[in-house]
Amino acid sequence: MKSKNKDLINFPLMGYVGYGVTKFFTSFTKLSYLLDRIETLLLRDSVNELTVDRPIYITGLARAGTTIILEMLNKHPFLASHKYKHIPMPFLPHAFGQFSELSRFYTKPIERVHKDGIFVTRESPEAIEEKFWQHFFNNNHNEEISNVMSGAISNPKFEQFYRNHIRKLLINQKGSRYLAKNNYHITRLEYLLRIFPNSKFLLIIRNPVNHIASLIKQTRLFKKMEEKIPLLIDWHKITGHSEFGHYQLCINAGDNELIHKIRRLWKNEKTYVKGWAYYWSSLYDYVMNLLETNKKIKESTLIVRYEDLCENPAETIDKILEHSELPLNNFEKIKKYYIRHLHKPTYYTPNFSNQELLHISEITNATASRFGY
Repeated sequence: MKSKNKDLINFPLMGYVGYGVTKFFTSFTKLSYLLDRIETLLLRDSVNELTVDRPIYITGLARAGTTIILEMLNKHPFLASHKYKHIPMPFLPHAFGQFSELSRFYTKPIERVHKDGIFVTRESPEAIEEKFWQHFFNNNHNEEISNVMSGAISNPKFEQFYRNHIRKLLINQKGSRYLAKNNYHITRLEYLLRIFPNSKFLLIIRNPVNHIASLIKQTRLFKKMEEKIPLLIDWHKITGHSEFGHYQLCINAGDNELIHKIRRLWKNEKTYVKGWAYYWSSLYDYVMNLLETNKKIKESTLIVRYEDLCENPAETIDKILEHSELPLNNFEKIKKYYIRHLHKPTYYTPNFSNQELLHISEITNATASRFGY
């Protein structure tokens, strides 16, 4: 009984409320999209006046540093992005944004569930849009098939919905450009560039030893949380966050046999780290191959190494702003803040055996060297 009470304290009351609302609108999908169409109709004049100009997409394998870059760029006055407040009802970005302004819920910063020192409020940016991709593309979270979305793919219903949704978000936040973080977009760059030919991609990468250590740490943390609070399994599933925990799914970059191999390695504690090394290499090899063979993707993409961001923040931030075509005006204070505060994690260090380090080196070296490691 004590354990149960402790769990309730650890998981905030608003978390249960948020889950309940999210579950309701997920269970009644037709109602959700009906409300979306009504909102679009009511805003049709404003929506029709807008174009989606140079959207900025942050992607990479989870735990690469995508969140900190999202948080930094979210403070740029030109940009609009999804927030934590949109999680319960993402289908109404304008109406729900206005409604949240009338309430006082979730205004005090709390550490996010990842326990990584990042504190958030309802106004903090978050990866929300995966829920829509799940709805319109039935198999994009199926690791048994390739999750690569080429420029030949066409889904008019999704594309119309997506454009309108982004424009409503821009209207609500008085922004001129869209900003999103989505780890799953790493295999969707060609499709995104077809929808929005002037897209800007920020591909984030981290050295494999520290990256894999962070992935393993997060996976084990999520599983422990889900064992204490089982509803988190369902919540992560319906919101499209399957990077960690019991519902963890691989992103298949086109090699089914490799995914099966990774799964087999993950089942054995002795080969668990090897599985992560193969997974890391599979995604970053895929995207580097794409950059080398697709000129338009290469021109649209900036590779950002997490270590460069921490060790040379001023230079790296300037490169991000230049590539994203974002002016430094009204961003100087934000830039100076991150120059002072960006640093490598201090709350954990990799704890691999010599054999595990050897496995990581042997499996990832060829891929890592392509990114200058």
